[in-house]
Amino acid sequence: MKHHPSNPKNETSDDFWDLGDDDLELEKSAEENPVEPAATPVLQGPREPARAPQDPGAPSRDQKSDPATPTPRAVSKRGHTNSPTSAPGPTSTMEKGLLTALTVSLVGLAGWGITAFFNNAPNGEVVEFIEDFPIKGEKITIENIETWWREPVRDGDTPDVGVVIDAKLIPCAKIKLVASGSTTLQVSFRDGEDKLIGDTTNLTVEDGKFEQSGSNEIDVHATSGFRNPARMNAYVNTDIAAWSVVIVEGNSTETPLVRARLEANRKENN
Repeated sequence: MKHHPSNPKNETSDDFWDLGDDDLELEKSAEENPVEPAATPVLQGPREPARAPQDPGAPSRDQKSDPATPTPRAVSKRGHTNSPTSAPGPTSTMEKGLLTALTVSLVGLAGWGITAFFNNAPNGEVVEFIEDFPIKGEKITIENIETWWREPVRDGDTPDVGVVIDAKLIPCAKIKLVASGSTTLQVSFRDGEDKLIGDTTNLTVEDGKFEQSGSNEIDVHATSGFRNPARMNAYVNTDIAAWSVVIVEGNSTETPLVRARLEANRKENN
């Protein structure tokens, strides 16, 4: 008996046509929506802070700042650097008027100040010396007067009486009479402003001789003077107005009989 193999075509066709509608829909859905492979996670480092938008013309933060390198400026299309300066506006007429008035006021004020200074400054009176010897008074005639400076005598047989402690140099004078009668003389020493220096000395004259010395000559000295001996240098250089010895005859308080200049020469104590 012959064995007849089964028909493969029939089996295939039977299997093919046995596919249901559900299988066809699954295959169609798989073709239209393919499954994507899962994305591999990427390890990321710490996030950098967001940076503000940067000016294209400004240097980046990564560039090293060099103090010697000047900051670039915006350049115009013509190649010139844009400068923020602007030309000042013209001065108005009112401003010119105010400046002129202010200048005139300042000049006037300065002139007034200079005038007031010279009008009110203590100019002082010029001391007039009367020393055209011999000088004749009502009762006596003064032949000559010699002046000098010296240190006061503090001890010994004939110390200077009445001299203040802080006086280091005192002015002195020698008065010489000629053919004189009897009277009294007031002798004083004055500074460059005619102010009294020390005490006034009263001298009595009898028949042309001084009662204190018994002759026609006598030495007198001031009871005050320079407290600093270095002031004599200024006196020699005429930086200090000249002092004087003044002699008044009798009780007259008017013009003195003699006003002799105190010379800058200095003598040692005898």
